[in-house]
Amino acid sequence: MNRIVVSYLHGRGLIFDAEDYLKLRFEHRIVGNLIGVPASNPRNVNQQGLPVTLAPCELNLLLQRQVVELVHRHESLLKEPTEAHSQLYRSMVERQRQELRMPAIEKRLEAFRKHLPRIVEGKRRKLLKSGVKEEDIKLSGEQVLEEERIRISQEKFDAMVQIPLKHPLPQGFSTSSLDLSPEEHVKYRVFESLWNRGGFITTGDAFGCDFLLYPGDPMYFHASHMVHVLKGDASRRLDVNYLIRVCRLSVVVNKLCVLAFVDELTDEVHCETFEWEGNSNKVDNF
Repeated sequence: MNRIVVSYLHGRGLIFDAEDYLKLRFEHRIVGNLIGVPASNPRNVNQQGLPVTLAPCELNLLLQRQVVELVHRHESLLKEPTEAHSQLYRSMVERQRQELRMPAIEKRLEAFRKHLPRIVEGKRRKLLKSGVKEEDIKLSGEQVLEEERIRISQEKFDAMVQIPLKHPLPQGFSTSSLDLSPEEHVKYRVFESLWNRGGFITTGDAFGCDFLLYPGDPMYFHASHMVHVLKGDASRRLDVNYLIRVCRLSVVVNKLCVLAFVDELTDEVHCETFEWEGNSNKVDNF
């Protein structure tokens, strides 16, 4: 299986290819964070060409399952390109420009063809009026159409400029590794456990928690649970004020509160769901 290449830059995993991102989302339930676009609109990555960042937990899960390959930029990308590379890039840009022009040219020619008989007749009359003899006039629809094609091709057209997010030329990359801190490792253990149960998981920064749980793709569902990962002493001794804060927050945003931790004795992930009595009719799938 060909692994998806993820660029590792400044502690973040970046995906620049829309097809790679959609594959991770729809086949592996990895949402990531689409920079500048809400996670509920994943197909905007195709429309806007924006990079997607992957959180350390998402990256580690994909690395463990050998779905992605983590790389960092090669030193050759920091050097000035050779003349051969520059020429190759210019030819690629020119080819792309011609490909963008062709639909506009064909549309103009299509409108020209509808009036071609009248145009040919008008040209013939103009030549006769200028003094050219009838037998010397050699006009055909194909000839006039080709002349119009050449003329249109020399005109300037407004066109969208496509800026490549992936390096357009072959380049070497060096494999990188992902090192999780002790706290990140605990979060990953919880993330992996929840991911194995199904559903979608995203980071919960916008809601003041570690993760948000969705019963399906966030494009179609709202988050049902907000997860707080307890680390260190917090997993052994829970502060009452902290418990009240996170539970009250979950009520305000209409979600269930989940406290997750790794048991130091059994090394197992445990999840406890808390809710106000008024919300006890909600379904708890976790």
